[in-house]
Amino acid sequence: MDKKLKISIGNLPLKKIDADIFLHPVKYKDSITYEPMAEEAVIALIAKHFTYEKVPERVKNYFDDMDDGYLMSESNFDEYDLEKLKRGEIIVGRDVLLHPKYENIKKFLTILREFGEFEISGVDLPNFFEPSDPILAEIVETQKEFECCLEEIDELPSFDGSVLYACDDNFVIRANELLCSHQFIIANRIKSFKVEVDGEVKEIKKLPELKGTFGIIYKKVDEYPFLRVSIKNLV
Repeated sequence: MDKKLKISIGNLPLKKIDADIFLHPVKYKDSITYEPMAEEAVIALIAKHFTYEKVPERVKNYFDDMDDGYLMSESNFDEYDLEKLKRGEIIVGRDVLLHPKYENIKKFLTILREFGEFEISGVDLPNFFEPSDPILAEIVETQKEFECCLEEIDELPSFDGSVLYACDDNFVIRANELLCSHQFIIANRIKSFKVEVDGEVKEIKKLPELKGTFGIIYKKVDEYPFLRVSIKNLV
C-alpha cells in the first residue's frame, strides 16, 4: 500500500510537524507558497481538482462558476502546484482557523473529506448523516446539499510594504529575533543587525533556507497572523 501523502496547510513550514508537503505563504526549503489570506481560494482549488466528478450537482455548478484563472493568479497558486499533490491527509493549521472565511473553508475541507477521499486533521468538521436504511437516501442527499452551501470566495487584500508572520512557537523563534531571508533584508532596506519593529527592538537572524519577502517574529495573536509593520534601522 502506498504511503499517504501528508499535506500541511496553514502551518508555518519551520514548525516541527510531520508533513511531506507544506503549503504556506512563507517560503522555506521546498514548501509550496501562496499569497497571505489565500487559504480560502487555495483550498477551493484543491477541492475542485480532486472532487469535481464526484460532488452533487449543486456543488459542481458552484465549481463551474469558479474563475480558476483569476483565483490562481490572485493567490499565486496554480495547476503546477496542484499537480504536486495527491490524495492523503490534510493537516490544517492555525492560519486557517484564524482566517476570516474559516466557516466557508470548512465546507471545502468537508467536500475533500466526503468526496475526495482525504483525511482532514487539525479542525472539527460537520459530520454528514449516514443512515443504514436506504429509504433515507434522499434525506442524506438533501443533508449533503445543505452542508455544501458555499459562499463566494473573497477578493484578497493587499499585503504591500513590510509584512511579518506572527509565530507563537518559541522553539521556532525567540522573542528578540526577526527571522528573514536575504531578499527580505534588501526589500526592507535593512542596514543594521538590529531593527525597530513597531517600537520593539529585534535582532536580525538571516536563514539561508528561508526565501521571499515575509519575515517572522515571535508574537501571539488572535487574528490572521500576517502583520503589516513599520521597520526602522537602528544605528
